[in-house]
Amino acid sequence: MGLDARGIIAAVQIATYGPLLFVAVFLAWWERDRRMGWAFLGVLSVLRLMGGMTHVLSEYNPTNVAERTIYIIAEGAGQGPLLAATLGFLRTVSQHSLDKTFVFSRGIIVCALSGATGVILAIIGGARGTSATTWDEYDDNVTLRHVAIILFIILFSGMLCIVMYCWMNWKRILRYRRRLLIAITMTVPLLLVRIIYGVLSAWGPATVTFVGGHQVPVHPSDSGLGKFSAASSQWGIYFVMSVMMEYIAVAIYLLGGVLIPLRKETSYESEKSDGDYGSGYRDAINKKNGVVVEPA
Repeated sequence: MGLDARGIIAAVQIATYGPLLFVAVFLAWWERDRRMGWAFLGVLSVLRLMGGMTHVLSEYNPTNVAERTIYIIAEGAGQGPLLAATLGFLRTVSQHSLDKTFVFSRGIIVCALSGATGVILAIIGGARGTSATTWDEYDDNVTLRHVAIILFIILFSGMLCIVMYCWMNWKRILRYRRRLLIAITMTVPLLLVRIIYGVLSAWGPATVTFVGGHQVPVHPSDSGLGKFSAASSQWGIYFVMSVMMEYIAVAIYLLGGVLIPLRKETSYESEKSDGDYGSGYRDAINKKNGVVVEPA
């Protein structure tokens, strides 16, 4: 039996996010200025690999509830690392200019905690859902996933506010970091579409039913919110609103990371600091020798 359309998409994700994981790990080690962004892209890659592999396996064993649950968990939880990676690159934008402001010294931390908590709740809710034996137990765990989505919405809202704050302080941002801000801004509509899909998917119909206290996988209806379910046979909406939005956003970050030379600005800042130190040192020597230097 071959893979259906969703299975093929999962196989493509395995083929693309596998290399991305190695690239993200290498760049997180190599580029300390963008380490947070690359690290979270690495986490996203791990979740997409887990989801892709379990999705492919579940198509060869459709009655396995655990495999289906894992790829549904990975699908929902992956929004958190993608948004957190955006925060990481915004933090890079702020370096040497806005990084000491309240928005970046405190706001980034609050948003990151919101995203991390959302990922944890999404994983816990999905994992506990596999052991549910009644609808009440299942609904309790679905509630955890709903809370996770709400936290992702808070994370996205905070990220959007930080982007706007950066644009309001455009002149204070260093030259090449302005280009990175433009790249991040280009991803905002993509991330919004991804969040909307995540919300509609989370509130979609159940993908299991209960028979004699045991879970049995079912395909949800393709009408209403059912078409947004991770188990829906209508793969087009999922491909456009979820997979493509993530691919384009990740591609923008990769291109921005490779093509925008932040190291030049780091060297400039270092030289400027050395120059300031040298000027201060000369002033101190002149003062000691009783030499008064008039300002130019």
